[in-house]
Amino acid sequence: MMHIKTGLKDFTLEAAMGNIPGVSTLNKFGRAPSGLQTTATDIWDRADATPTQSVWTAPTQARVHAIVSTSDTDSDTGGDNPQAAGLRTLRVYGLTDWDTAEVSEDIIMDGTTAKNTANSYVIIHRMHALTKGATAGANVGTITATAATDGTVTAAILPGKGQTLMAIYGVPSTHTAYIGRIYANILGTPGANSAATASLLVNPEPDTELTGFLTKHTFSIIRDGVSAFTIPYYVPKVFAGPTIIKLSGISTVNDLDVSGGFDAFIIKN
Repeated sequence: MMHIKTGLKDFTLEAAMGNIPGVSTLNKFGRAPSGLQTTATDIWDRADATPTQSVWTAPTQARVHAIVSTSDTDSDTGGDNPQAAGLRTLRVYGLTDWDTAEVSEDIIMDGTTAKNTANSYVIIHRMHALTKGATAGANVGTITATAATDGTVTAAILPGKGQTLMAIYGVPSTHTAYIGRIYANILGTPGANSAATASLLVNPEPDTELTGFLTKHTFSIIRDGVSAFTIPYYVPKVFAGPTIIKLSGISTVNDLDVSGGFDAFIIKN
């Protein structure tokens, strides 16, 4: 992300502090945990070695989402473990339609009993812990947000992570994204000469269709040598909403552990 000084102040810092009206900052980080395959794989929590779900999918329309854990230890009320040691409450961020700014709401967890969101969402692109027990650290089970009717898992938090790790973001028509950099790296020791190709993908019309993505940048990372790579955009890439932005990849071997993301200014039109 570029640092632009306005007068005696740094624009990036001022934007991150919320001091510039209509401007917010975005640091979108994701990880495919041992999950990048030799076929297209999005950089997000459910891209694992099974693979559980290599390609992220949005619900077909605004849907209420059921928030649930695979462990009753993630509970703050009701269920078998009220005030349990795991994740107790979390915050959900997303868009209720493609023409309205991002909203958020808080969910009181009830372990393996699903709690529905108050809002209906066309995309949930972030969830994170608000309160948690003192002994478990974060969430004990896998927490998922599943769309009613569609059965689409729109977001997930893996055990112990406390937040989603998805390099996926929805921009409404009221805003424009200015991306300052993208990055990716290979984690662990997957073997000699393991490599991956990462791509910045954009769907510029999610209000009419959800599967067509355009490739806006592609680069490669190699385990033996450069296992991390950053692409700075000194002239930011500009994507007007409505749009879905995501980082995807293809590996030379299956089950490659890869992380990556993108940084942006989100500016109100």
